Amino acid sequence: MYVRRRLHSHHGIYVGKDRVIHYKGLHKEKKNNPVVQKTNMDEFLRGGKLRHRDYKERLPMEETVRLANRLLNEEDYSLVTNNCEHMATYCVTGKASSRQVQKGTIGLVGAAIVATVTTALRLLGKKRKG
Repeated sequence: MYVRRRLHSHHGIYVGKDRVIHYKGLHKEKKNNPVVQKTNMDEFLRGGKLRHRDYKERLPMEETVRLANRLLNEEDYSLVTNNCEHMATYCVTGKASSRQVQKGTIGLVGAAIVATVTTALRLLGKKRKG
C-alpha cells in the first residue's frame, strides 16, 4: 500500500488492526534518522488517500507481515538504495526494488531538496551579511 505525497509516494505494509509498518521520516530520539516503525493508519496517511499497489508475484501475507515485523527499528535508510518502497517491495516479494528510483522520480525529489536547501542557505548568508 502507499500514499501519494507532494513529490513522491510513501509505501508501507498493513499488518492488521489499523497498523502500518513503514520508514518513518524523523525518529524522535535520533534526529533526522528515518527508522522502520509501526504506526496507526492515520499517521501513515497524514491526510492522503490510501492506494494499493499490485505485484505480479507476492509472498503469502503471513510471510509479508513477518518480514515487516523483522525490520522494525531498522535505521538503514537510503533515498536511492533502501527507501520506504524498497522496504515494502522486499516484504511483499522478497526482492527490494523501487519504481520511483528506477523511473528517476527519487532523483528529482533529491534535486528539489538540494535546490531548496541551497536557496535557504544562500538567503541566510545574505541576511547575516546585510
